[in-house]
Order: sequence, then C-alpha cells, then structure tokens
Amino acid sequence: MIAYTDGIGYYIDYHHNDRRLPVLLMMHGFMGSGEAFSDLAERLSGHCNPLIIDLAGHGRTKTPARAELFETSRQVSQLRSVLSRFRFSNLLAYGYSMGGRLLIQLAVKHPELFGGLFIESSHCGLQSEKERTMRRRKDEERARIIETGFHSFVDRWLDLPLFSHTPEDQKEMYRTLMLSQDPELLACSLRGFGAGSMPPVCEELQRLPLPLYLMAGEQDARYEHRMTEMSENCIESTLHIVRNAGHRVHADCPEEIIKIIKHTLETRYHV
Repeated sequence: MIAYTDGIGYYIDYHHNDRRLPVLLMMHGFMGSGEAFSDLAERLSGHCNPLIIDLAGHGRTKTPARAELFETSRQVSQLRSVLSRFRFSNLLAYGYSMGGRLLIQLAVKHPELFGGLFIESSHCGLQSEKERTMRRRKDEERARIIETGFHSFVDRWLDLPLFSHTPEDQKEMYRTLMLSQDPELLACSLRGFGAGSMPPVCEELQRLPLPLYLMAGEQDARYEHRMTEMSENCIESTLHIVRNAGHRVHADCPEEIIKIIKHTLETRYHV
C-alpha cells in the first residue's frame, strides 16, 4: 500500500496475520529498502505482524528530490502521520543503522506510539559540534560521489570492513538492492538526514520510558561501543552482542536476530 504525507508516498508492506499478535514496524538502513527484511519478516510472522516501510528516498517510496523533506523533524512528522492512520494498540519497532537512528528520533518525540524498540547497529547522535561538522562534510563528499559515480560508490561501500562478515549471497542481494536506488534521492538523504545533520537525542533517550533491546556485532567495534554506552545509560535496556557478526547483524547472523526477537516477544510480550 501507499500512504501519502508531506508530498511523499510511503510504500508499506503490512503482513497482517493475526490481530492478537503485536505489530512490528521494520525500518531499514541507508541504500536499503524493506526488501532486505523479507526473509526476516516471514520467519517472524508467527510471533508478530511485520509492518515493513520503505523510508524516504529509498525503495518504492515516491519521494521528491528535495533535501528538506529528509530533515529529521520532517521525517519524524511524516512517519507519525503514517502510523497514526493505523491506530495500533500494540506496536513495537525494529530499526537498523539509519533506520535505527530515525526510529530513536521518532520514539523520543512520540513515545506513546510504541511498546518497545529493537535497535541494531545504530546510535542516538554525535555529541559534539565538531564531530557533527566533520560528519556533515563527509556526508556531503559522499553525496557528490553518489551523484557522479554511483556504481563505484556502491562497490566501495560493500567493501567496507563493516560488512566483511556478510555472506556472499547476502552481499550480492544488497548490491542489487543498492543499485536499484535513485542516486539523486540517496544524496538528498545524506544531506538531510546524515549523522551530522541529525540532532543528538542521547539525553532524551536515557529518560525514555520504553524497553530497549539493543543489538550489535562483535566484529563491529565502533557500534559495539556505541550500543554498550546506550545500554549503560538508558532506564531499561537489554544488550545483545552477536558473535561472528559485523555491522549488518541481521544479514551476518539472521538466526541470532530471529532468536533474540522471538525470545523477547515470548517472555516480555507473552506472544
């Protein structure tokens, strides 16, 4: 289905299997789409009703090429508008990387929407202005490369150490998925919602009255540290460090992600 808001037509794939089960909103990472979660959603469908959304500028969501539409406040308002139409009584959410950053922003602003958050390989913002300035420059450089040499950018991105533990079949799936994107829209995403443009909300997250289920790969030292720090500072959180996984834990070790989510749904939400 397509849900329109703020000039964007959000593509949503809703697996409404059993009204007694909670809904699990699933938000993908940069250059991805909901297709990356198709197998995961199918295997979780006995424990929840997956609601997979293609984020602004990605996949089948219809997005004008205007960077201001990707700004944090705009995307939060857009997603709030879309979710409010469903009137969910039991909504959980799972966000990976960029999708995790956006999910944190949404939950901090509208905690009433959710009953719990699964966050994979993500963070709540860069704390210093110096860090944010440096990251904005880096994202602008990446945006220009995407606009002028998209195929080579994708190849270099997939070769990053972050993704070295991803199985070859998953790497190829992601490569196909990334190359299907619109480079102009990806550049807008980096300019409007890169990590340097996103406001830090770590203090707000620490006070968030929601259970957090945090997941990171053991081979992704930077995000293992970030997720550990988030876990130590938040009111209610559970941290899972997955062995033999890098940044893309759901692709590197899908069985572990499924096990974590199913166990949590069974023990905390009585599924």
